[in-house]
Amino acid sequence: MLRILVIFAGALCGLAQNTGRFAELTAKGIACIDQGKFNDALNALEEVWEQDQSDPAVAENLAMAYLYADHDFDRAKTLAERSIQAGGKASFLVQHPHEKVAFASGDMADFCSGRLSISRERMSFTSKDERHSFSVEKGQLKEIKANRLYGSGRGMYHIRTADKKNYNFRPRSWSEQEQTLILLLVNEYIRPE
Repeated sequence: MLRILVIFAGALCGLAQNTGRFAELTAKGIACIDQGKFNDALNALEEVWEQDQSDPAVAENLAMAYLYADHDFDRAKTLAERSIQAGGKASFLVQHPHEKVAFASGDMADFCSGRLSISRERMSFTSKDERHSFSVEKGQLKEIKANRLYGSGRGMYHIRTADKKNYNFRPRSWSEQEQTLILLLVNEYIRPE
């Protein structure tokens, strides 16, 4: 009986050490995403994900790491969907132009960068310039579409809300693949009215 207790206590101690290590790796991976160190984030978060696939924040940030480090859109899509389905969100790094009149090329002189996040309940843009941050609740989104003219070759798209606000965005990668992934997830989970 004593032998079983010793084995059980050792197992608990090992579990606690792994839990602490995974928490450290998760925090490191998320910090690396915020710093633009996507390869480092990928390494840290993959180790956590291999052991435990239950944390939607790990899935969200690992999706971003695959997207921006490896340009692996398929893995990013799979992980983003898993995060949303588990009650989390999918996030993308984007640029939001402030110009009222812009050239068809999509070149932007006045813009802010931030994170566009999609969940089951809302879509939010969190800008480094807080004046441009916003959230659109499910049912308040009227349209999200690829731009036909303004920045069309650079992945630009626009969002129209029920209260007649219009926002333009360009994905960090400038790619139409990233644009397509964003539009797909918004249409899947937020569904414009």
